Amino acid sequence: MKHTPLLLLTAFLLFSTSAHAKGKKDDRTSGTYGCAKFDVNEDGVLDAAEIEALRKAFAEGDSALKPLDANNDGKLDNAEIAAIKLPQPEKKKKKKA
Repeated sequence: MKHTPLLLLTAFLLFSTSAHAKGKKDDRTSGTYGCAKFDVNEDGVLDAAEIEALRKAFAEGDSALKPLDANNDGKLDNAEIAAIKLPQPEKKKKKKA
């Protein structure tokens, strides 16, 4: 009986945090291993300069990017970069005149 309030509180915290995470908006750290932060212009595509910045961060040892190196050769090739999923920008609704 003494443990009931503690169990209820624990259950509430577990369910409330998971529900909050599902409704979370893009915070520019989402995408494949947080790669969205490299999409500086936020167009949903990595351009040449953004890819270069990603490769530089990987070479400098950004541990969050290590899983991108699928073939474990110590560098990011074009196929590995092509597999990165970025958040897509929201489409703007056209106003009807």
